[in-house]
Amino acid sequence: MNAGPGRGLAGLGVWRGRAASGPVRYPAGAVPVPSPAATASAGTAAAAAVLAATLGLAAACWVIAVQQMSGMDMGVATRPGSFGFFAAVWVVMMAAMMLPGAAPAVLRRARASGVRGVPLLAGSYLAVWALVGVAVYAVYRPHGPVAAGAVTIAAGVTRSHRSSSTSVGTAVRPSAPASGSGCAAPGRALG
Repeated sequence: MNAGPGRGLAGLGVWRGRAASGPVRYPAGAVPVPSPAATASAGTAAAAAVLAATLGLAAACWVIAVQQMSGMDMGVATRPGSFGFFAAVWVVMMAAMMLPGAAPAVLRRARASGVRGVPLLAGSYLAVWALVGVAVYAVYRPHGPVAAGAVTIAAGVTRSHRSSSTSVGTAVRPSAPASGSGCAAPGRALG
């Protein structure tokens, strides 16, 4: 049943169209097809709500994480405390840091399966990070400044070795700046 060009969404689940004699009432079993504009605006509103909720949760977690870590010793030999305390701080901190990065995936999930699929995705994402936290807690051993220095030097040497070994024979000749931007355009390999 087509109500004509004036049909639209008048309320939650109640569709009315305009006719010369007033609103068109659809039979109880009939389900009118929403206009593409109504569907798009509902999808955009849902996506905006999901994004706001995700980023709002992340912001709230930042506030909680800052309060939880107030006065905490940040030395190199800091112990993680009890498992319960560590888990509470870890999960809140991961939600604060990781949810903003997961926002594009959350939006895709909301568009693909609706808003109902979002809590499952976000909960699963945070559960994986919670399991990483359990592993970190299990293997963590306090270290001193000598161990921290050794790891830093080893990381620098490894990075330096990788940089020099991968750059042999792959030098790039810069070309002229692109459209006067002052930046070199992607160059050609020397050879």
